[in-house]
Amino acid sequence: MRSTLHDMANVLAGVKGILDLNRAGQPIGDRDRQRLEAVIEEGITTLDRCRHLSMATLPDGPLEPGSAWRAQLLEELEPMGTLFRSRFELAFDGAPEWDQWSGQLLRGYVRALTRQVMPHAKGRTMTIRFSVDPYAWMMCWSPAPALPESLARGPEERPVDICSRWAMQVGTALGAMLSCEAGSMFARIPRGGPAR
Repeated sequence: MRSTLHDMANVLAGVKGILDLNRAGQPIGDRDRQRLEAVIEEGITTLDRCRHLSMATLPDGPLEPGSAWRAQLLEELEPMGTLFRSRFELAFDGAPEWDQWSGQLLRGYVRALTRQVMPHAKGRTMTIRFSVDPYAWMMCWSPAPALPESLARGPEERPVDICSRWAMQVGTALGAMLSCEAGSMFARIPRGGPAR
């Protein structure tokens, strides 16, 4: 509850900040409208994650073709790009015959991990490379010079924000393994579906 209140207070402060910077009586400009929409989208995502965490449920869905899955992910990452004044580049290096990805849950996990490493890409491009084989989905974020502290904590040290809590809970359910090497963060997720 404390994490939710903290995160929602940040969302409302972001909305207020954008409105305060707008000239009184003037319509909101395109850039500020994009920022406002991005902050609101972040709030909606936070509430959705909080609902799943509080109910101890995880969203699920069927396997999706890789190109459509990545196109949806890129669309979902756009508000984050606006907030960090960055852009995203998604690439696929794996075998086309295995290019099927677990729907909403895995996409939400990738978004949560991306949010943790975005400070390293502020104002630059965040590249996410995807590969897959019969046994695992693999992702690589660059730049990401170190494993974020929020994801490196032990089980006794609970993260303070909803996005970190979500990433840790979903990562555990998916059996994800995280590592950092040569300025990039890697995730390997067994292809077997979430543990329930």
